[in-house]
Amino acid sequence: MTPGGPEAGFAADARPTCGSCGVVYDPTAGDPGREVPPGTPFGGLPDYWRCPGCGGPQHGFTVAVPPGGNAMGTRVAALTASYRLIAERDMAGVPICNAALAVEALGFRPHGPGWIGCITAPWFLNAVLIPRDPALWADRRDGDKVEIDLPSGAYRFTAARAGVLGTLAVIALASAMNVFTDQEDARAAAVLALDHLMREPQPAPQSDRPDASNREATKPALSRRSLFGRARR
Repeated sequence: MTPGGPEAGFAADARPTCGSCGVVYDPTAGDPGREVPPGTPFGGLPDYWRCPGCGGPQHGFTVAVPPGGNAMGTRVAALTASYRLIAERDMAGVPICNAALAVEALGFRPHGPGWIGCITAPWFLNAVLIPRDPALWADRRDGDKVEIDLPSGAYRFTAARAGVLGTLAVIALASAMNVFTDQEDARAAAVLALDHLMREPQPAPQSDRPDASNREATKPALSRRSLFGRARR
């Protein structure tokens, strides 16, 4: 499961600003004209809500990062909070969940158009790329594929809309989370998987390099199965 709808993104008392027209959403006032009652946080807005000033999308609203602030940390914290909300609201007691595990963000770092890292939860382990520009993949629907180059090769990520964070790019590394005994076990798997994704391939010794005639045939395929299989060894 991915964080769907507009619950992902901002603190309950945040007053985000539309990047197109400057309109500020005030949660204490809501938007009664669009059937949003006072006291509704930005994260609780219905999917149909758009900027009252210009009609822009929710992912066009941002909260300014203070001078010297950590933009990556702010986005990762927002994503983690959204998954924790899903865990508490929708996934508690669901049989596929491993009750020994918790939502945790691991190893996030800048890469390409955003920040990449891993998220563990009781029901999944994902590699996630959060875009700096929430509108980067706005034309992609949930489930669409996005090819992204990583140090270890090119991977087909899956698009997953996450409210005001925009559309994330995700690789599902594990969904049967009962293979992990505890949070430390899941954390170690996430760190190893991320290390594999972000590691530059090492050139083979000259004697082991294939001839040009069979190089393509011996090139290993990059797949989720092979990636996570290596990560768990």
